[in-house]
Amino acid sequence: MRILIADDEVAQSKTLRPLFAAGGKRKTKVRASAGAPAIGQLIVARAARSSAPKKGKRRAGAAQPGADNLDLGDQPEQAATILDALGISLLNRGMLEEGARLIELALQIRRKFFGSDHPATALSLNSYSRVERERGNYESATAAVQDALRINRKVYGERGLPVAVSLNELGVVQLLQGRFTEAMSSASAGLEILKQAGLYETDPNTTRLLDIVGRAQCALRQSNEAEQTYKDLLALDQKQLGTRKHPKYATHLANFGLVLEQQGKRGGAARAYSNAIDLYANTLNRERHPNLIDAYANLGSLLRTVPSKSKDAGKYLQKALELDVTVRGEGHALVGNDYANLARWQYDTGDRASASRGFSQAMTIYSRNVRNGSLPANHFFIAEALTWQGRLAVELGTVAGGKQGEPLLRQALEIWPAQLGPDTLGEAMAKAYLGRALALQGGDRDDACNLLCEGYLQLKQDPQAKPDLLRQLRSWLKEQGCTCEETPVATAA
Repeated sequence: MRILIADDEVAQSKTLRPLFAAGGKRKTKVRASAGAPAIGQLIVARAARSSAPKKGKRRAGAAQPGADNLDLGDQPEQAATILDALGISLLNRGMLEEGARLIELALQIRRKFFGSDHPATALSLNSYSRVERERGNYESATAAVQDALRINRKVYGERGLPVAVSLNELGVVQLLQGRFTEAMSSASAGLEILKQAGLYETDPNTTRLLDIVGRAQCALRQSNEAEQTYKDLLALDQKQLGTRKHPKYATHLANFGLVLEQQGKRGGAARAYSNAIDLYANTLNRERHPNLIDAYANLGSLLRTVPSKSKDAGKYLQKALELDVTVRGEGHALVGNDYANLARWQYDTGDRASASRGFSQAMTIYSRNVRNGSLPANHFFIAEALTWQGRLAVELGTVAGGKQGEPLLRQALEIWPAQLGPDTLGEAMAKAYLGRALALQGGDRDDACNLLCEGYLQLKQDPQAKPDLLRQLRSWLKEQGCTCEETPVATAA
């Protein structure tokens, strides 16, 4: 097949047209065949051979000498299947709205012809859930996949294979919402289904579900468990795929990079991210793939911790931001992350004004997503941005800076443990800077010392804490007359 045209308006998309030999710029009206659904039509055609003689004009949709034309307008099952598959393919190329239109059309066809309780409709609901999570509409994505689960459980039972497929989509959405324990539970339930069906070693969803488990373990700082999970799933990936040069393997390897980075294995993490970038950008030529964007962001964030790689880090983080705005849109929560990632790099380079603007932009995006229900108000993305805003204010070293930073840091401290548990690096930073904020304002010395000491001692034990941060905190401890290294520090309220 050389041409696949689905919905003339979509086929004329500037980003889609170069992928298909769809003809000229002018829109072509195709006469609907008998029984074609009013909600859409699909034409599958094979282009005529170049050696075929030119003929006079024919009506649109008519068979051409040397060409095969198949109108699927009156075959809703096949039309919906092709539309859905093409939509997913376009999502994988970073063409969100083009892919979404086809997936939504397939869902409409299946609902019209098969009803709201048919397993074919559940397939479309899985795809539509992915559309909504790519858009950043996590509540809507959850509702769609929960509806798919309802149908699949009703038709196939609790242990049916389609249930495992829907659990995979649900687990991914839960990861993005920061619901890591729930995501691990969903993925584990899906894996149990595959084991009971005797498909654990052969089903491609096994490693997808294991990836959810590994990402959740990493987020919950269970790095040793996550490392073993990824070693197992990468070995199974290679066995199933027969190669490492596959987008699925590269994506899972990039996610393993997050575990390696958490363990302080920066070289291995950098290679994992670079591998994914090379595969998507060069081997597969998918320069708008969402996973490529995330790999740029992860590699840039890692390299910013290596002074000699600071310039490269900035390039990767800027590229991730620009590409993400194009693919996901300015209001997406992950675009907020890109602003925050770039702001951290700007802070490192001494550009505090740009860093402040970047964190403010990130908070604006996060707040908008909280208001529309896409992001929970206690998401750790928000805690991190608040902590950095508080840090910038406190480092002004003024009473006004302390007053500005205090409420930001107190809010961050309320959020940090909600999803990640207690004693994270971010929570320790918020405590330390809150202690300094109180001291700048001339507040209670004991409260200020307790918070500063507790934060400092936690950071001192963390291998990811930067030496210059620890030096700064020690200078404040000395200035404030705190003796926390010799005296046990009570837990702050």
